[in-house]
Amino acid sequence: MREIKRALIQVLYWAIRVAAFPLLVFYFLYRCARDPRYSRRFSERLGGEPASFHPTPPGAIWLHAVSVGEVVSAAGLLREIRLRSPGIPLYVSVSTVAGRDVAEERLSSLVDGIFYPPIDYAFAVRRVLARIRPSAVVILETEIWPVLYREVKRAGCSLLVVNGRISDRAFPRYRAWRFFFEDVLQRPDAILVQSDQDAARYLELGAPAPAVDAIGNLKYDAEPSRDEPPEIIRELIAKLRPATVWIAASTMPGADREDVDEDDAVLSAFEQLAPGHPQLLLILVPRKPERFDEAETKLRDSGVLYMRRSLESIPADLALPCVVLLDSMGELASLFPIADVVFMGGSLARRGGHNVLEPAACRKAIVTGPHLENFAAIADEFREQSAFLEIRGAAELAPWRNSSLIVDCARTWAPVPLRWRLGSAAPQERPCLKFSVGRIWPFRAGTN
Repeated sequence: MREIKRALIQVLYWAIRVAAFPLLVFYFLYRCARDPRYSRRFSERLGGEPASFHPTPPGAIWLHAVSVGEVVSAAGLLREIRLRSPGIPLYVSVSTVAGRDVAEERLSSLVDGIFYPPIDYAFAVRRVLARIRPSAVVILETEIWPVLYREVKRAGCSLLVVNGRISDRAFPRYRAWRFFFEDVLQRPDAILVQSDQDAARYLELGAPAPAVDAIGNLKYDAEPSRDEPPEIIRELIAKLRPATVWIAASTMPGADREDVDEDDAVLSAFEQLAPGHPQLLLILVPRKPERFDEAETKLRDSGVLYMRRSLESIPADLALPCVVLLDSMGELASLFPIADVVFMGGSLARRGGHNVLEPAACRKAIVTGPHLENFAAIADEFREQSAFLEIRGAAELAPWRNSSLIVDCARTWAPVPLRWRLGSAAPQERPCLKFSVGRIWPFRAGTN
């Protein structure tokens, strides 16, 4: 009876995919037209891999991360796996363009390849499995793809869900289709979830009880950057001894002429704050290198004291309050530990926001604008925990009387609930991370 039910569900899903294929084609064309980046490496979504990939011996681990939050979670897992077995082939697939960009930046040194995952059609999934020959496939968070799960098990691979989560919004939809997902959720060898509530939801949807375990949330085991700030920044801090360090991270121009230019908004707030906060240091970090010179022009025109990080020495006349223009790439994460408060750019302008997990890992007060569409799930979690301060517009950076939410945030507000989630243990302990890798490890040889 069970096999008949499974066969009927597979036929139903096949029919749905056949009917949906024209819509899928139009969806991909629409995404490619809206964002040219989406068309790059498009063949990977059909199971093709970059030419740099080479057939690997059996025993690889394929880890799938949906977007930025999962990529950040994956970094610790991959680092721990590398420590245990430096030679094991590791591959990471990422669904979104933003997630792919972060993966290229954060994970390239840890893995053998990064690619977009195949669409949930057997021909595409089989091409990937044949190319990288994994012994274990690790799915981060909530990605339930029937064909992927089926083909992974048919190929003799172990299948694990790690950091699993089913949100309040998604659970009613999953429950309405329980008859469908029950069979799919029988396939994973282990389902490691974030909370007891998530465990109960997986069990209600039909996952076998022995496979489900609530171990905590990997996102909150994220560790701060181990890199030291640039030497000239350390020298500047030692010389000026600012009372408040405000980092405006990854600032972006407006999406159109009616939108906010975040460099303008931040500099306007700084000019209003400076008279009342003479020990304030602003570190301005434009997202794109092509905006460095434009940002300097704005600083020069405003008349504020500033320096570019690329200078070989600190100008003799530089004094607080002042601005450092970080005109370099790859150094922002090393500065979060010295900040009092971080404004995450791309969120006042309609750009969808940037990743708040790195400053959160440093236990810093975080301020964002209202546009966090690129990180909606993370933003929802942070809102629920009161883990950042979300402002409605540029004017709220410096509302009145030389005070501001930014400076008040640095002085009087700290992400206490988030600190509790992060825990008071030393970062190197990371119990959820260690436990997850410990559960993955026995499956790396493909045993079931």
